[in-house]
Amino acid sequence: MDKQINLNSQELEKLALYLQKNVGIHLEEHKLKRFKTKIEDIFVKYKIDDFNTFYHKLRFLQDEDIKQDLINAVTVNETYFWREHEQFEVLSKKILPKIVKNQYMPKVRILVSPCSSGEELYSIMLSILDSGELIEKAYFELVGIDVDTSMIRKAKLGVYDKRSVSKLPKNLLDNYFTKDGFIYKIDKDLKENATFMQANIFDESLKEKLGSFDVVFSRNMLIYFNQEDKQRCYEQFYKLLKSKSYLFLGHADSNGIDKSKFIPLEYNSHIYIKNL
Repeated sequence: MDKQINLNSQELEKLALYLQKNVGIHLEEHKLKRFKTKIEDIFVKYKIDDFNTFYHKLRFLQDEDIKQDLINAVTVNETYFWREHEQFEVLSKKILPKIVKNQYMPKVRILVSPCSSGEELYSIMLSILDSGELIEKAYFELVGIDVDTSMIRKAKLGVYDKRSVSKLPKNLLDNYFTKDGFIYKIDKDLKENATFMQANIFDESLKEKLGSFDVVFSRNMLIYFNQEDKQRCYEQFYKLLKSKSYLFLGHADSNGIDKSKFIPLEYNSHIYIKNL
């Protein structure tokens, strides 16, 4: 490269508009500045020294590698095991027993979107195992999706640092992780029973690719979307859920949800039942 890249505010806004239209990620000005250096690193990686060339490859040549790197650069993936664990307890102690009641070994499907580096999906799995009898009454299929390919790779690897596992109950950490120096490796059997894949929640063919689910977890994703894209996301959840199935949202994700389609549980306003 002949010159150092220093993106100006207009160029960053142009990329933000592209991301909103193509991925659904809404980035305000202060967030754009936060990711500026990471975006500029992509220019260096591909040896591109001007914005117009970069944008042409992204928008008109539809370079999938550049697009994915841009998505990875602006995706926030702060998570850890047992985060907001009260919802896991509601799932394993109240909701899943209802789903499996009076059925002989049903197949229960749970989607986590976004799955980030896997902590939430594995936490759900650990909660089911910790409940004891649930695992003997049903088959569980857990699927995690995320737009960030680097997070999918980490989730499949199943290796975490001390901070990530610090909130886990000791019995779960001792029973399902192997400590190796400063890292913790999740049990091989758990990894083999988890499915992680790169996918965009706004993909119109997502239902065809993934099928229907009994439970959808989507916590702390919708806060990055504007109201229009939030509505699109709720519609996707509605399509992905079976009738009378359950949607788990984060504390700041439910603003604007259609309560004629998603009825909040009486004992937890951030958990909804799909109506019809």
